[in-house]
Amino acid sequence: MAFLVSGSGVAAAAGDCRWRGGGGGGGGGRGERRRVEEEEEEEEEEAPLKERSEMIGVNIDSHYLECFICIEPLGPPLYQCRNGHVVCFSCWSKRDNRCYMCSDEGNCTRNIWLEKIIESIKVSCSYAKWGCRESINFAQKTAHKETCIFAPSKCPFHGCIYKGYKGLWPIHFIMIHSKTPKRFKYNQVFKISVPTRDPFTVLIAGDDYIGKHVFLLLHNSFELVGCAFSLVCLQSGVSTWQFSYDIEVNTGNRPPLQFKANVGVIKEWKGVHPTDASLMVRSDFRNSDGEFVLDLCIRKTGSSAVSKEEVRGWSLEFLQTETSTSISLSEGGNSDGTKRNASVG
Repeated sequence: MAFLVSGSGVAAAAGDCRWRGGGGGGGGGRGERRRVEEEEEEEEEEAPLKERSEMIGVNIDSHYLECFICIEPLGPPLYQCRNGHVVCFSCWSKRDNRCYMCSDEGNCTRNIWLEKIIESIKVSCSYAKWGCRESINFAQKTAHKETCIFAPSKCPFHGCIYKGYKGLWPIHFIMIHSKTPKRFKYNQVFKISVPTRDPFTVLIAGDDYIGKHVFLLLHNSFELVGCAFSLVCLQSGVSTWQFSYDIEVNTGNRPPLQFKANVGVIKEWKGVHPTDASLMVRSDFRNSDGEFVLDLCIRKTGSSAVSKEEVRGWSLEFLQTETSTSISLSEGGNSDGTKRNASVG
């Protein structure tokens, strides 16, 4: 285990040695030294705890910070048997008055000192490599992991083994699958031509910070019948946003087809099409290019559990022309306040 000691701590230790090193000098000298020591002790007691504490870097085997029964991160309250074996509160409450490790049947005692150490330990998120910059309490690591928006997800394209943060998916879609996500704005109608040879069309809101929500307009084609359209949202972490959508299909001289539904929210798409909410459009509604033309509006209500300011990861900008698509990728949160940029054309 490595640790750092502050300069004030070293100076205090040197002062102690200097006092002990003096020999003799008379009673007056000893009295003066005693008075100085008492004054220093009083000043130390009055100093705020935060001024006397410091952050140190240590290397600890994470197994020692886990309950040996359930293997979950330790967190207060913590109890130990007479032989020093520590378990979490959940396992302690099920122990049947004995230690599971040594079978000691004595009363367990609470280890306050270990609780304070555990509470002071800060760790990086398990998804730090995908962009999460949170420094979290060790005991809350599992809870944070379950709600982190940077949790990697599997690419929805069939047969693709890529798994990563959704904020980086547009680059993956363009470079690996030659598919450019369709940009849209919430609560505004936009027109989209759908090639039904693909199982879905990727949609990303231009007024939403990248990676939070990725929408898939699903196309479920039926030969000689038509195509069923539905919308799902791929989402990591926790959000209180709710989505609905409207689809309208112009049918020429006849009244247009109209459809409204709530957007299903999922973590990964595994190729399953919703059966309870979809719009079936007949095959003869295709245009001359064999595509369906839809007027689509995606609506967003509620509020996000994670604000945009809390996302200090990757941001993405599109520059799309008739012949090419370029994307600018930047990563915020560098220690010097700058941004790293990368471009893909």
